[in-house]
Amino acid sequence: MTNVEMRPMREGDLEIVSRIYASRVGSPPPVSFSTRVRRLFESPDASVAVVAESGGEVIGYVVGEVRSWEFGSEPAGWIFGVSVATEHEGRGIARSLVARAVTRLRVLGARTVRTMAANDDVAVLRLFRNAGFVAGPYTQLELGEEDE
Repeated sequence: MTNVEMRPMREGDLEIVSRIYASRVGSPPPVSFSTRVRRLFESPDASVAVVAESGGEVIGYVVGEVRSWEFGSEPAGWIFGVSVATEHEGRGIARSLVARAVTRLRVLGARTVRTMAANDDVAVLRLFRNAGFVAGPYTQLELGEEDE
């Protein structure tokens, strides 16, 4: 991972972060994505919002926060977004972004760091498993409109 620097995300980074998101997911991020990331700027004492930069260009990002209200759980860090521009994948940048987020979330008091990934997203599952993440004590459940 040569010539890559990490720095706090700024408002002006949101456009390229949204493009990186879209290239990974296949569609533009929902409006709530930018709103949620902007909230992180307002609460730096409980969040992480970092970009990876190479040659002055943003090439990746990670965002997360410490939360403690879910079902009486202790405060935990949550990584809810990490991605790297396609042309920069395979260089260890995402792994470094995750490590940076984990370190920051621990400084903020999170003894546990959590995330979610789609069961069939092998690349993301591999990224987090290689970073040491394992199945946690909670099970995600959902109810779609068609299930009601």
